[in-house]
Parts: sequence; structure tokens; C-alpha cells
Amino acid sequence: MAAWPGEEIEERAAEIASAAGVLLRRSAGWRHRRVETITVLTHEEVRRQVSVDFTVPEEYRESLRLSGDEYVVPLALLAKRPLVHFDLRNEEGHSIPLLTADQNRMIGRELLYQALDADLEAQDADAETLVAAGPLIEAVLADDVRQLSERIDELERERGLEALSDFRAAADTLSRNFILWAIVRGLDRRRVFKFAHDEGFAQRPALSHFYATPGCTQAATFHVEVAVPPALRARSTDLFDDATGALLRAGARDADRPAIYFIADPLVELQRPGLLVQYGVERWRFLGPAALVATVICLLVALPWLFADLHALAASAGAAIGLVLSTSAVFSALVLRTDEHPLLRVMLVRYRLLLVASTLAALFAAAALGFRASPWILESTWALAAVVSALAAGILITETVRAPSLRRGPPPR
Repeated sequence: MAAWPGEEIEERAAEIASAAGVLLRRSAGWRHRRVETITVLTHEEVRRQVSVDFTVPEEYRESLRLSGDEYVVPLALLAKRPLVHFDLRNEEGHSIPLLTADQNRMIGRELLYQALDADLEAQDADAETLVAAGPLIEAVLADDVRQLSERIDELERERGLEALSDFRAAADTLSRNFILWAIVRGLDRRRVFKFAHDEGFAQRPALSHFYATPGCTQAATFHVEVAVPPALRARSTDLFDDATGALLRAGARDADRPAIYFIADPLVELQRPGLLVQYGVERWRFLGPAALVATVICLLVALPWLFADLHALAASAGAAIGLVLSTSAVFSALVLRTDEHPLLRVMLVRYRLLLVASTLAALFAAAALGFRASPWILESTWALAAVVSALAAGILITETVRAPSLRRGPPPR
């Protein structure tokens, strides 16, 4: 009687784990290239599209066989979190199935026990040691990894063991990640699989975004690029180790699609590799026009306050009405927009607030003039409006000068 699909995995879990252990340790030997494209969806979420080019070594293919013409392949390590809008396809664009979470845990359990066996092989340990490690292994598989290192230390201490280096490394990896097991037909040739999913990211100061890139060490070569939203530029793009601060590669400055090519050194262990991207608003998409409008408002308010007779102007409401209408048009044109990318909208908030402050200052000044306020109110209102509009114009002009242009710069040396 033929085994059911779940039973096949259970029967072959040990053999699959044995091959997978070698393939995961030497991923650069059979995963030739990994290409990632990070597309910014909102100010809180990105879509990561990954392409993996691989050839499974012939000596491990039989161990990975699931059935007559199906094999399981450890395509990648993914952080343990819910997969949102996940999709996996082959070269022809056909959907590829995955192992279930339970099947993944079966193989993960065998991986952990095999790593523990490798550590205990040269030590004088009894069978009770495997029994004692059982709850710890199940805790790793159940994502209950509180004080994992301390619990392994306790196991070593209580059983009188030397350092369980292989087991510790495997437990640490499987506590933070799960293996993406793809069910593949045909391993006798080079394959290219593509998967994509949505994920959140860490926001850093100065509107910088940190995108984790553990995949940079999971293939012989690594290529990553960022699809920057319209009207924005990547001021800087750095691939670095967030644990040590070591800079690995730097991309072009002020780029609309920065790209980084990286080859990991097998002798250097990267703890938390990631991509740090600092975004900036293009100079002439909003900042330039906003600075120009703020400057015009400043001149319209400051010059009459300095040189005109405000009391004489108060006798006629024509000038005030014209000023009110012009500033209202500015407000509608540059502030009330809904067709922008969510990230751009967030980045423009402070600049729009400056423009709003300048506009409101001009409106209050015009209102004081149009309603013929008392002399001290008129003078105070126009003085305050002149100061506010001058500050807003100065800040917007400064930000415009500092903003990225349409010309990209070379990466820093």
C-alpha cells in the first residue's frame, strides 16, 4: 500500500535532513545567484521579490527525492513571521507547492537531532542526553525560544558536556528562521525559482529604512536593488552588518533604482546584514515649487509691512481680497493632493506644514487688513505674518538646495 504524502515525509525526514544539513552549510556551492528587488509599497511595508538560481549537486538528489519525480529543495531561509501575499513560481511561471508547517517541523527536528549527534559523537554521552535535549528541541520547533542560549548552557552543564557548537548553531538558525522547502520536479538541470512576499521593515532616524538582507550570505553572489517610489530618490544605499556597523557595499547616491552587487566572504560571519536606504524628495517635484510659492508669499507680506502704509491700505479691501484668493489657490494646488505615493505623502508632511503656516499667516494678515483692525492689531499681525513666512521660505529654500536632483552620483569610495 502506497504511503500518503505526509507519511512519505515522515519516513524520509532523516535522509532529507542529512542532505539538507550539508546544503544549508554550503549554500554558496549550489545556489549560484540570488537577486532581490525591494519595492516600497507604503511607509510601513515593502514587497520583496527574490530570484534564486541553483543546481542541486548530483550526490544529494536521491536523498531529497520525495516520490518518483518529485524532490524537496531547501530554497531559502526566511524569518519566522506570517507570509503575506506569498507566491512561488518556476522559470515558466508555474506555481510551485511548498511543504506544510508540520512537514517542515519534521525535517527541522531531524536536523536538530543530527546536529546534536555530531556534537556528542566524540564525547562520552549516554542516551539520556538525547532525552534531556528533547524538550529544548521541541521548544525551538514551537517558536518558544526564550533564553535559548542559557538553556543550552544549562544542558551542557547538567550533562557534563563540552560545547555543543553544531547544535547551538542549528538551534539558533531554526529558532529565528524557517526553511522554505520547495517541491520540485526535475533536478537534473540548473533551475531558477522566484518567490515574493510583503513584509514590514525597521524605520530609522532621518526617514531611513532598514531592510534585512540575510539572503546576501545564502548564495555565491547576491544582487539587490530598490524600486524607489516616484518623486523620491535614494540619497544613500548601504549594505552593512547592523550588529557590527561594518560597511559591506555602497550604492550610487541620489538614484531612482539603486543596485548593489555583493559576494560574501565565507571566512567572515555576518550577524545581521541589512540594507539601509535614506530617501529624499526630488528637488523640483514639490520642494522647488513650494519654496517659490513661500518666497512669493513672504514678499507679498514682508514688503508692505516694511515699506507700505498699512493704515492707508486698510481703507480699500481690494488688495486684501486679492491676497486671500491667491493664497487660497496656493493652498489648494500644493497641499490638497491625493495622487501621491504613501511614503512621499509622509515625507512631505513637514514641508506642507511650513507652506500651510506661511499661507495661514498671509490669510490672517489679509483678514486684519480687510476687516480694518485697530492699528496695533494690524501692525502685530503683519509683523508676525512676515516673520512666519520668512522662516517658512528660508527653510523650504534650504531644503530645496539640499534635496537630490535628477542626476545620480557615484557611490562613495
